[in-house]
Amino acid sequence: MVDHELRQMLNDELHGRPGLPVKAPARITHLAFTLSDGDPPPLAHVSALCLGLGLRQPMPGALHHAVEFAGGLLKFERHGEFYRISVTAEGKGLKTEAVASLPDRWVAELPGKRLIAIHTHILAESSAPPSDADLKKYFGHEEIACSSVNQNKATVWTDFRIGADGYTRILIHDRGLSPMRMGRLTRRLHELETYRMMALLGLPLARHLQRELGPLEKALSSTIASMHSARGTGEDNKLLDELTTIARDVEELSNRASFRFAAARAYSALVSKRLAELGEERVMNYQRLGVFLDRRFSPAMATCTAVAERIAGLAQRSERASNLLRTRVDITLETQNQQLLRSMETRARQQLMLQQTVEGLSVVAISYYSIAILSKVIEGLSHYVPWLDEKLAEIISVPLIIAAVWMFVSRLRRRIHHAAGEG
Repeated sequence: MVDHELRQMLNDELHGRPGLPVKAPARITHLAFTLSDGDPPPLAHVSALCLGLGLRQPMPGALHHAVEFAGGLLKFERHGEFYRISVTAEGKGLKTEAVASLPDRWVAELPGKRLIAIHTHILAESSAPPSDADLKKYFGHEEIACSSVNQNKATVWTDFRIGADGYTRILIHDRGLSPMRMGRLTRRLHELETYRMMALLGLPLARHLQRELGPLEKALSSTIASMHSARGTGEDNKLLDELTTIARDVEELSNRASFRFAAARAYSALVSKRLAELGEERVMNYQRLGVFLDRRFSPAMATCTAVAERIAGLAQRSERASNLLRTRVDITLETQNQQLLRSMETRARQQLMLQQTVEGLSVVAISYYSIAILSKVIEGLSHYVPWLDEKLAEIISVPLIIAAVWMFVSRLRRRIHHAAGEG
């Protein structure tokens, strides 16, 4: 048997980013950075850290790498538009955040632009649930979303806000989850926040495009209205130029927005999927995480969808208007061509009549000169042939020459017409 060349790669895709167990109590710092052209590869930065700390280095071109070190567990993941770094520190008495286990300079020099930064605290099952005062102290305010998740095996609090230190905070109270399930829960929560922010990258673009779409829509409406009063090919061509310009501008907007809006839809779908996987249940008077996001995140995605639909609708309208105007221009040109053909037909008939007149004159002219030549011949022969009547011979020759010339010209005309018909 011969294996497909992609078999191993496709199979390993299911295991490319394995979940890691997390045992409460623990603290996790999750970071995500977007990359642009010119940024150094993040994998090289991770390799440098592993080399400096004497840890196992990632394979060349690896999309993920997890390694334990003295302060906890480091995990790297590479995605299409961003990469993620998470640091987990387990155990009691943790006074600092998990990211403090890494060298400050290495963290500060992570390539790209930081989009996600989350500190997650996990309380052990034996710990008492946090009170309202504890939550206010931890988050700094009372506007908090909370859900009971994983069949009431854990409670999650978060505010979806960036604190003064640049980090969002998540608090989890373990109520009987295994380390593997806790690892999957924290991963879902981090992915939920990561995909939410990545999806929202389309919102500023949508707001900016809204300002550009307004003038284009007005220009298209004005051009379509002018089509009713336009008279003449010149005005139609001018309107067609305007529609072409509008279509070009709309296509440029579509090119700028298509990737970002498509990515926003994909990330939004992942947010919905991660929320569904949590299996949320209400906790006292708190808003559930899904309800909190639905009230704030969904309108933003609806704005992106609305702008994308406006661009698509504007493109369709401009295309329909252009097709309609081109049809009208084509009909006008066809009418002009018909008039031109009729004019050419009239001229052809006139030329035919003139040609026939000329042919008649040519018969007369050729006959005249032929008779004159023949008269000279008869006059010369009369000196050598005494019985030849010069006048009678000339009279007899005139109709014969005219008939012969006429037959010759008619035959020549028929041959020309026959040759033209075959061509």
